Amino acid sequence: MYRPYLMIAAILASAAAPVLAAPAAPQSSAPATAAAPAAPKEVSRAQYLASFGSRFSSADTNHDGVLDANEVGAALQKELAQARAEQEQQLTAEFDKLDTNHDGQLSKGEFMAVARPIQLRVTAQQEIAQMDSNKDGKISLQEYEAGPLANFNKVDSNHDGIVTPEEARAAAQAASQKR
Repeated sequence: MYRPYLMIAAILASAAAPVLAAPAAPQSSAPATAAAPAAPKEVSRAQYLASFGSRFSSADTNHDGVLDANEVGAALQKELAQARAEQEQQLTAEFDKLDTNHDGQLSKGEFMAVARPIQLRVTAQQEIAQMDSNKDGKISLQEYEAGPLANFNKVDSNHDGIVTPEEARAAAQAASQKR
């Protein structure tokens, strides 16, 4: 039922891509190995403020009760160094997992060994059931086009038969607000 709508949305989004282009966040080529986040714990207001007070005290290197630009800059640099060290440690651990022969280099075989296999998410019967409005077990051209055409018409807000970049952008924004 939703697949045809997703297909037209993808087509419309790719048509509008030059207009809507934005730098994408880098994605890791390694499989996700992060542990599941811990369940939220209760935090009192006093604990919450104590955490910030501790950070403030740590940054207030001259102990005058205020943070000047030098102290804030130093605290930011310290946090940056810690974040870089953690990142380096995580990346090294991921690399070591991939480097199965421990030669300090990744071969294409080692890299490809961790790729997730691409698989179908639905069976042919499920796909037919999603689009087969008359339940005859087959998909006619009209049934195949019904969902995407409805989505096109929805995106074509002025109903002139043309989806402009502005209409595509508005539809993408509306869809992202529903998520």
